[in-house]
Amino acid sequence: MTHSSLRPRPPAASQTAPGTPFTAALTRSHLSAPQLVRAVNVKLEATGLPALHPTTAYNWCTGSMPRSPHVRSLVALTLSEATGTTVTADELWGPSTQPRPVLSAADELLGPRRLPDVLNTAAHWSAETTVHADTQPATPTTLFTAVWDATHQPPSPACAMRHSAPRVEPAMINLLEEHLSSLRHLDDQTGGGPLAQRRVRIALSEVILLLRTSSHTPDVRTRLLHNAAGLSQLGGWMAFDSNLTAAAQRYQLLALRLARAADDTDTVSNILGMLAYQYAATGHPQEALRYATAAVEHAARSLPLVRARALGRLATAHAAAGDIDRFRRTHEECRALITRRTPGDPSCLYYFTDEQLAAETGHALVELATTHHRQTRALLSEASRLLTPHVRQGGVTGYRRSAVLHGIHLARAHLLARDTEATAAVLTHVAAGLAGVQSPRCRALLRALRTRAGRRLRTAGHPHALEAVDRALSST
Repeated sequence: MTHSSLRPRPPAASQTAPGTPFTAALTRSHLSAPQLVRAVNVKLEATGLPALHPTTAYNWCTGSMPRSPHVRSLVALTLSEATGTTVTADELWGPSTQPRPVLSAADELLGPRRLPDVLNTAAHWSAETTVHADTQPATPTTLFTAVWDATHQPPSPACAMRHSAPRVEPAMINLLEEHLSSLRHLDDQTGGGPLAQRRVRIALSEVILLLRTSSHTPDVRTRLLHNAAGLSQLGGWMAFDSNLTAAAQRYQLLALRLARAADDTDTVSNILGMLAYQYAATGHPQEALRYATAAVEHAARSLPLVRARALGRLATAHAAAGDIDRFRRTHEECRALITRRTPGDPSCLYYFTDEQLAAETGHALVELATTHHRQTRALLSEASRLLTPHVRQGGVTGYRRSAVLHGIHLARAHLLARDTEATAAVLTHVAAGLAGVQSPRCRALLRALRTRAGRRLRTAGHPHALEAVDRALSST
């Protein structure tokens, strides 16, 4: 299904209107018309909306515009990301009848904010399911400022009981906590597809409503805040998994505010570590180091597993920065702490096991192999040894999305080692496990690796692996 069933031919150069604002912005972006549509479609599909036809942007070059105001906003956002400057839909196509302010992900969560104001902001977000998709990502400086504001606000004082409002009983919060656990396991299996994201947003809006309108004891209130922070963090992770940068930033900032209001330092550290991971995964190692260091500092007095999680994020950041010595030292500290589990460990770290740490370490070694050429062979061999068990077993132990993601890293390791037979075998295994995994990020990484490996695998006589990947990617 597409927004347009028309299949226009690409216009000749003489047919375009190079002086139109849209064409000028497209030229500055260095994107072709089909590349622009592909980038917009990533955002549309991540929010569960139908994609545009690949040739649609050629019509915009000749003076037409998208009928949907939401699509117009997404086109402007995509051009903004490509050009590094703010582009609005009004600039591209003239003022709309219902103008919307251009917001960055941090705009509504900067500075001192009272908890009721934060909750009201979150309630507004849940009123429109696509409200985040056309929001501009915050700049690194603005995001760090918002994170600083969130982590330095004082915990929210307990409110007096409102006896006229419905009361949240412990049995209700038990149910909400079980629901959060189930949603986390859903993400482990399917990733951040649009339906899973919607379910998390609905759950978050329900808890926000309880915080705003119900009565509760101080203990239940703290558990509600903790639950809302967990849902918001999960929503941010799923948005990142769907390549929705602004939405990911918004939900992580909200999660920080909620966790800080509950004086929950463990969750604050975990969120900072997640931001570090996201920056490392998108090629921003210095930002990753900044957030990972903050995560370690916030976890200084926490349980060993919380400190291990923060150190694991710092090790990943060092690997992204190419610092093999600091990576090794930090990883050893993490590995020593992860074995010291306690019954009081945060429930959100259920997944952080020896096997998960091994997989993360294997991925980090692949990244290091690309910059330490004298050690490439040894690093790739070590990475393959660490990644293989999780890739083989993750799908049957409840971590299907993670098995696919780390399978892509394992296939990349074999490709860098010029082992085409092993590359083909892992790609075939990953393709078989992709069914049911709706992670746009995993699919994008697999598509890029398939393109990189294509010629080499064909030459080596392994076209079947490429065909298996193509079939898996074409399925919905």
